Amino acid sequence: MKLVISTIVSAVVLLLLAFLFYSVVFATGHMSSFVHIMRGQSDPKLWANIVGTLFQGFFLSLVYKMHYKGVSPFKEGFTFGVLMGLLLSVPYVFFMWANYLVRYYGVILDGVGMGFRILVACIIIGLIFGKKEVKQA
Repeated sequence: MKLVISTIVSAVVLLLLAFLFYSVVFATGHMSSFVHIMRGQSDPKLWANIVGTLFQGFFLSLVYKMHYKGVSPFKEGFTFGVLMGLLLSVPYVFFMWANYLVRYYGVILDGVGMGFRILVACIIIGLIFGKKEVKQA
């Protein structure tokens, strides 16, 4: 049950943080070089973003569930979030900059935003899973 709850909650957090991040970043013009590679406002695929974020929340939760020790939920969620954030965002920055005509500053900002969103989601996942119950024999 914790897997389902953490999947849904982390996906909602990821979506909300993405909305806030991109609303601010695009409003300031730091990612204006991304506009030419994005879908227009007349052809949004919001459903695909929701499905993708649900999968991201599920896989983050699943990997966390398989490897957490259950001693300190915040600390383990934070550590997991840093590792997963780096694992996902650092290669992303290089792939985006290498393959698309975008400015490096915007890509770095996007990668940092991605890493931060994953970090927050993983902390929440850690808190949802909490401490493991010690079985008394």
